[in-house]
Amino acid sequence: NDNLEAQTQALFDELFLRDGMPDCTLSEIANVNPTRTLSKGCIAKCYDMSCLPTRGCIPEGGEMKAYNGGVRFQNGDTLIARITPCLENGKAAYINILNDKEVAFGSTEYIVFSPVDTMPSSFYYFLIRSKKFRTFALQYMNGSSGRQRVSGDELAAFPLTKPSHEALSRFDMVAKPVLEQFKVASLEINRLNALQQLIIASISSR
Repeated sequence: NDNLEAQTQALFDELFLRDGMPDCTLSEIANVNPTRTLSKGCIAKCYDMSCLPTRGCIPEGGEMKAYNGGVRFQNGDTLIARITPCLENGKAAYINILNDKEVAFGSTEYIVFSPVDTMPSSFYYFLIRSKKFRTFALQYMNGSSGRQRVSGDELAAFPLTKPSHEALSRFDMVAKPVLEQFKVASLEINRLNALQQLIIASISSR
């Protein structure tokens, strides 16, 4: 999976981050911290900061709990940690493991990106994984030592060349099945882990 993601990342960088004159900002082609509805007290899937991977795109773990605040998100959203040292460590995720229209939640220290218009959702995950974006984000960290943060507004100002429909289509033809494959692999790992726990519990009860 690491090799597959690296190859897809290389394609993204080639198509969208080559040296050129920026003519737009991320805010023009992305929804930053979009509104997601989840009533207080509603039982929903929670992915806290410990669930976000530093490598790969699928959140690990997660639990059902009552919503009492935190960032909300749904399938197709990309999450990035905005606080030190989580941002430096690369904590981020692409959400595609929820049910249709299901809303989950997590740490208040996430920034969420979602598509506008016909933009493919895969674009944002590979953007935030790029070295260029990470370098930009780290430049805008502020706050006391050890508790620095970057804001959604600051990341929304990331300058880039507006991607063409042709380049987006070419990229998503590769990236979409890659992200789907990561989802399938993650679900299989979870299934095997659950089976292992069942076997261990069965042996222990004898």
